[in-house]
Amino acid sequence: MGHTSIVYGNIIGARCRDGNLHRINKSVIESLPADDVKWPWLERGLFLVPDPDRSKIYREQVIVFGASYKEVEYEWPVWLEKFESVLRQLYWLSATVHLDTGLVGNYTYEWLNDMDQSGDFFSDNPRPTNKWSFSGGPRKFYEGGDRIE
Repeated sequence: MGHTSIVYGNIIGARCRDGNLHRINKSVIESLPADDVKWPWLERGLFLVPDPDRSKIYREQVIVFGASYKEVEYEWPVWLEKFESVLRQLYWLSATVHLDTGLVGNYTYEWLNDMDQSGDFFSDNPRPTNKWSFSGGPRKFYEGGDRIE
């Protein structure tokens, strides 16, 4: 047996007029592996992305995600790296991750788009978010098997 860790949150997609950036975000999530074989898993099935051509999205696209893991806090830096790798491919304004664990407690993590780059979303060749501020809980809980206090 082990302890359960629950990871859930949302990514608030960039505003767009024609839905194009929302379609790109959906395709990025759909391109994630259906079965991630490298622990900790970060795969397509964890995410729910509204279809911009069928959903009534006002301005911002809300991408939600969630999963339960066995003691993901031991590999939390790897999970965060995988998540940030996905963020680098998306057009977004903010992202929030909640980590609820029995071993190290509960934490909230936030990424905020560096607004200096938001003009890139509306250019002829838009670029995904690649600069942000980060805040929240620790990025690492254990060092060499020992808990960091």
